[in-house]
Amino acid sequence: MERQRAEYLQPPMRMAGSFGSLAELEYVLTAYFHLRVIEPWDLETIKAKVRRQAAVCHFSDDWSEDWEFDAYAAALYRTVCELKHSPIRVGLAGAPFATAEARVEYLALLAHEGCGELGALLRFLASEAGYTPEELCEHPGLMTEGQQTYGQCYDALLDQVRALLAIMDAAGFSSASAIAAAESEAGQADRVGLAAILSRVAYAASTRLAAEAEPSLRCVWPRRTRVLSEDAEEIRRRFRSEAMNPLFIEGMASYGRRGAMALSAYVARSCQWDALCQGLETWMYEALARTYALHPGVQSWMREACPGALRHLTGSLLAAAHSARWHASLKTRTELLWLYRSLEKPQRARRERLVSTLGQA
Repeated sequence: MERQRAEYLQPPMRMAGSFGSLAELEYVLTAYFHLRVIEPWDLETIKAKVRRQAAVCHFSDDWSEDWEFDAYAAALYRTVCELKHSPIRVGLAGAPFATAEARVEYLALLAHEGCGELGALLRFLASEAGYTPEELCEHPGLMTEGQQTYGQCYDALLDQVRALLAIMDAAGFSSASAIAAAESEAGQADRVGLAAILSRVAYAASTRLAAEAEPSLRCVWPRRTRVLSEDAEEIRRRFRSEAMNPLFIEGMASYGRRGAMALSAYVARSCQWDALCQGLETWMYEALARTYALHPGVQSWMREACPGALRHLTGSLLAAAHSARWHASLKTRTELLWLYRSLEKPQRARRERLVSTLGQA
């Protein structure tokens, strides 16, 4: 008997990226570090904006207001940069690297995590700029001589890695593609050294992509460069970088009905897990409701792809809203209830038609 293929295998991965209120927070923090150098005597307005946007992103309880503001802003900016470069899962089984963008983003993530030759490529580019990746990630709020923050400099290096990988991917990661990619770097001082590294990267990338394309039940995640000491901190990081991330939802939406069912199970498992561990906070439940069930775009897609999945997702949130775990507002509970009832009517009508058909038979 032929073995049935598993439904959920190792999904493709990509970096989270800045989005929504986190993008606004990153912008005001970058503005603060620039103004601290240019106009250090007039910072009160931008400080107020930083605090206000941090509260919008629910960071107000994570940091002590007794800190000196520079230390507060540096810790906040470092966390935002870590969130932006966190790995997220954006899909299910299938052809995870069918597009060039998916392959390049996956390999860029491995470079950020310091894996093998890809990590060596990022380190080489950073050394050419006079830095190390660890230095840029640990102190993203410092300023370079080019009036960039270290965080912006690291983003530029990752974009450079993506550009080189895209050139090699277009040529199938051959040895000739490594030379072409090295030649494309007009300002590179050590092109010979870059070509040598890129030739090793080409072989490593092609080998890894071929291995990951094979269906497997293995779960090989890149190593994390920073180990979090508290479970609560890890929960917040995963929630902010993945659960609320439009890139994660778009990746699941590309799988149609299967993606809708997976998102429904994702929310249901989160609620069930919290019933035992009590790890989710009130604002997280509110964000789940607004990001999934009550978001017009997500709601419209799930109604079309799989109404039953949307009904299950809404039911899970309703059960949490009427428990002691989530002190949901009356507005949110009412909206969830109306949505659930609108989904219940077609379900009840189909059930009645089925019973009627079976009775006639």
